[in-house]
Amino acid sequence: MNKNDVLANIVSTVAMINRADIFQSLQKKLKGENVLLARLLESGGKSTPGALAELLDVTAARVTAIIHALEHKDLVERVSNGADKRKVTVQITEKGKTFVEGLKTEALHHSEIIMEKIGESDTHEFLRIMNKIIEVEKGEEKENKNSDSKPEKEEVNQDE
Repeated sequence: MNKNDVLANIVSTVAMINRADIFQSLQKKLKGENVLLARLLESGGKSTPGALAELLDVTAARVTAIIHALEHKDLVERVSNGADKRKVTVQITEKGKTFVEGLKTEALHHSEIIMEKIGESDTHEFLRIMNKIIEVEKGEEKENKNSDSKPEKEEVNQDE
């Protein structure tokens, strides 16, 4: 198999993984509102919207939208910080805690199904390779951020 065939196979395989029901279900549980809730619980059950935006690496507007949606589901509540009503803390509710625990249970169940189907040895190999891919991605992100933060030197045209 030549290099182009291998690369095409990678693209095809990743596309199939993305379409696989079991992975879609797991991905859905690990996105947006669910991730914010889990991170909020991990950080002691309360945080500021700004800290959550930074933690999730999303915009403040995105976090605000997620918080708003979670409030309507009674999974979080906003609490004003004393005299300055503009400053708020987001707090997970008991219903939110129960919801996150349910998500964790479901995610573990889906992971267990995957492991049963491909075996423990292949599961370890899958995780080893995925973690290697994540390391590569993080390295590229870091390189991109470093190159973005350094202003390019402009060439000065001496003839003008």
